[in-house]
Amino acid sequence: MLPTTNGPEGLLPIPSRGLLAVSSEEDDAAAGVRASVSLFRLGKGRAAARFPGIVSATDATGAPIGWGALGALSAVPGRPHHLYTVTDAAYSPTRILTVDTTRRPALITRALTVKDASGQPVGYDAEGIAARPRGGGYWLAVEGKTGAGNQLVRLDRDGVTRQTVPLPADIAANLGGQGFEGVTATTDARGREIVWATLQRPAANDPAGVVRIGRYDVASGTWSWYGYRLETTSTPGDWIGLSEITVVGDRLAVIERDKLNGPAARVKRVYTVALPTSAAAPGTLPVLPKRLAYDVLPELRATHGWTQEKLEGLAVAGNGEVYAVTDNDALDDATGETVFLDLGSSRKVFRRE
Repeated sequence: MLPTTNGPEGLLPIPSRGLLAVSSEEDDAAAGVRASVSLFRLGKGRAAARFPGIVSATDATGAPIGWGALGALSAVPGRPHHLYTVTDAAYSPTRILTVDTTRRPALITRALTVKDASGQPVGYDAEGIAARPRGGGYWLAVEGKTGAGNQLVRLDRDGVTRQTVPLPADIAANLGGQGFEGVTATTDARGREIVWATLQRPAANDPAGVVRIGRYDVASGTWSWYGYRLETTSTPGDWIGLSEITVVGDRLAVIERDKLNGPAARVKRVYTVALPTSAAAPGTLPVLPKRLAYDVLPELRATHGWTQEKLEGLAVAGNGEVYAVTDNDALDDATGETVFLDLGSSRKVFRRE
C-alpha cells in the first residue's frame, strides 16, 4: 500500500531505476485536494520502512482491527511502551484502541467499544483521551456540533460512561462547532484529580486570538479558565487552533496547527505553558506565556509525500518517548494517510523544560 494523493489513475513502473510513478487526478483547490504525480522508490531494510507508520493486528475473529480518524493519544499507566488512541465521530460506536510502540510499524492490538450509561455502544465525537492516572478508566473530550454539545466524559475501565461534564452555559453559548479538542489529567499526592481540556478556537466573546484552556476540579465540580494566545495567519480561508493537550512535568504541552496541508502547510508545532498550580480567579482569563518546544512540520515532510493537515494527537509514553499522530479525517477532503511519529525522547523534544 502506497500513500498517494486522491484519485490515483496512472501507474508507470521505471524498472531501471527501481521507481514507480503514480499520477492522481482528483483536484479541488477549495478543499485542499490537489492533483499530483508521486514517485516511489523500491528499498530494503529500516531505511525503506517509512510507510505505513501504524498498522493493525487481527481481532478474535481473525479480521484486522479496523481504524481511522486517530485524533488523540494518551500514555497507558503501568505499560511504558503502549499508548491509547480513540476514533472520532467519523465512526460509530466510538472505540479506544491500544497501540504497541515496540513494533515497527506501531501495532494496534486491541479495541475497546465505548458504551453509554446503560451499557449500550455509543458514538461520541471523541477528540481527546486521557487514561486516568489513578482509579482506572478514561476521560474523553467530546466535541459537539454546537457549543452545548461539548462535554467531558468519564469512562470506567470497561469503557462504560460514568459521568458527563458539560461546558458552562456562558461559554457554550459563544462556541460554534469547534469546541473541545484535547484532554489530560493530573492527580496530586492527596488524590485530588484535576482535568485539563483545551478548546480548538476562541469563543466569540473572548479576546481576539485567545483560546481557552479549562481546568476542571473533579472533587468540587468547578471550572476555571486560562487563555492561550494563538499564532496568526494571512492565508485566505486558513485559521490557527489547538489540537491536543498533555502534561509534561510542571508544564502543559499543546499542539498548535493551521488548517493547511500539502506544500501550503506552515504551522504544526508543539508549545508549552506553565502548569497552573491553582484555579484562576472567577470571571478572569489570564493568558499563559507560551514557548516553542518542537516544530513537527519537518517530520511530517520527511517522507517527501503530501503533508497532512491534522496533527492532532500527542503523548509522552511511560518510557519517556514522545509520540504524535495525524487524523486522516476518514478520507473527507483528505488523502486518507495516517502519519504516526516517534519524535524521540522527552528530553530531546522538551529540552528546555
